[in-house]
Amino acid sequence: MKKLTINEIAERAGVSKTTVSFYLNGKINKMSEETQRRIQQIIDETGYEPSAAARAMKAKSSGLIGVILGDNSDPYCAKALKGMEDVASSQGYQVLLGNSGLTYPQEKEYVERMLKMGAEGFVIQATYRFGMLAADLEKKRKPIVYLESKPYDYKGKCVKGNNYDCIYRVITECIKKGYEDFLMISDGEGAAGTAFENTSGYKDALQDAVRQGKTQYFQPGVKSDQVYEMLKTEIDFKKRTLIYVAAPGLLKAVFEAIRKFPDYISLFPDSLGLIGFDPEGWTRMTTPPVTAVIAPAYEQGVRAMEELLGQLEGKKGDTEIVFKNIVKWRGTTR
Repeated sequence: MKKLTINEIAERAGVSKTTVSFYLNGKINKMSEETQRRIQQIIDETGYEPSAAARAMKAKSSGLIGVILGDNSDPYCAKALKGMEDVASSQGYQVLLGNSGLTYPQEKEYVERMLKMGAEGFVIQATYRFGMLAADLEKKRKPIVYLESKPYDYKGKCVKGNNYDCIYRVITECIKKGYEDFLMISDGEGAAGTAFENTSGYKDALQDAVRQGKTQYFQPGVKSDQVYEMLKTEIDFKKRTLIYVAAPGLLKAVFEAIRKFPDYISLFPDSLGLIGFDPEGWTRMTTPPVTAVIAPAYEQGVRAMEELLGQLEGKKGDTEIVFKNIVKWRGTTR
């Protein structure tokens, strides 16, 4: 009888390859008993054992994967990293982590350092300039999977959210809800990857609906008092105004600024609307709860690492994998 591969076991059991790898490596604490039973039944029926070729290939490998993120303390990055580490460890790999601050010099330094350490491939949130490094990695046969942000001359695989489509639809829906004035608050990073799509979705939705919108810029870490002073000037409470916060790191400061208005709760949602990105989950606990866009960061991290390890095994797969962001409509825009 022909020996099965992990992929074939996963297909027969109706689960992912990662789930099978978790089971084989004893990581079953979050796995249902039914899933464990199905996998074990197939193993028992087929007498599955890792092939000698696969073991030899893994023995020759360093087992190291380079992961370069903008900032792994960022909630989105932290969750995506957890997904990558879970998949990597389940298949006998270890993650080398670097924080680039989304700057090309840091990217270059980390790539060079990780190559010297024996990195087999890379998952990276890339700057637009990363293409120069990617060409060299391609020559060295080091596969790359981009996570959300990719270079201007992008080639290869990318795992991302449907950021443009999501924001376009959200703003369009808010127009239908009757909002008249629109204010986007951004950190000024609109030329970089996800931020560009988040900004473009907002602007195009307004343009297609023949609406005007304003934009204000703040750096992450801005104090709510500064935002409050801006809002007092920019908001006309005689019109329904939607505030869209395009940068995840600014949403808390904006909400705290709005709380400084007298009887601020009564402003939502008839006079004022608020929506933004929340990778942490705090928006569901505010009063009122804030409408939030939530990226499935952990799942994206899992898929990015699966795609990279698949390339190391010689598989091609899809070029671009797009996850749908989740929109939680709550009290600030109803």
